Amino acid sequence: MQAPALLLLFLLFPAKVVAAELREFPKDIWGGVKEEVQPEGLLTLLAAGAGASIARFGSRTYFDDFHLADTLQKRQPLGKRATDFGAVIGYPVYLLPVLGATHFAGSYFDADSAQEFGLLGFESLSLAGAQTLILKYSVRRLRPDKTDRAAFPSGHASASFALATVAASKWGWKVGVPACILASFVGFSRMENGSHYLSDVFFGAGLGIVSGRAAYKVRRQAHPDRYAFTPFVSPGGGGVAIFF
Repeated sequence: MQAPALLLLFLLFPAKVVAAELREFPKDIWGGVKEEVQPEGLLTLLAAGAGASIARFGSRTYFDDFHLADTLQKRQPLGKRATDFGAVIGYPVYLLPVLGATHFAGSYFDADSAQEFGLLGFESLSLAGAQTLILKYSVRRLRPDKTDRAAFPSGHASASFALATVAASKWGWKVGVPACILASFVGFSRMENGSHYLSDVFFGAGLGIVSGRAAYKVRRQAHPDRYAFTPFVSPGGGGVAIFF
């Protein structure tokens, strides 16, 4: 969380409440990491990796990285306003303080649903963000617009799909479907503005899904629910798994 947002939380909410949440945070994140390396999480990442590899190393089709990037740069189907909007709403640096504030505000006003979503969203974004940064600085792939070497994977896609997964798991597909559509819009906008290739977005989406599912499942181990929804990706498409 950014320092100004953290300071704001200490000013608005009792220090003991904030400190207690921060003490539990590393434990929850470590639990999420352990959940991610379970067979389902690994298979989802493998499917995302396979899809990204097809886009990166496949033959020249409409959906390979470089051809699609060239096409989007020429046609600009969304337009600059839409891509700028996607850049803002999917930016983890903006989302993390908002989710942290949502959690503590939910606690303050006894809004359990907002409190839980803020916590789950913050943890899933932190989990996805840490792994995304590690990969970015390890792979160092040049962006399509050649601004820097931080293309793979897309942090906007991992953050957006992590939140979409949490929303789908918590509220079902009445909320999950619009959330996944919005996350897809964010990913597409990042390709159109030249920040990412298809493979960057595809793997970022898979990483976000795994992180969102892990954060939700770790939370549900302490607070069981009747069922949970989890979207998944595969080279040929995707779907939804229901856990009882």
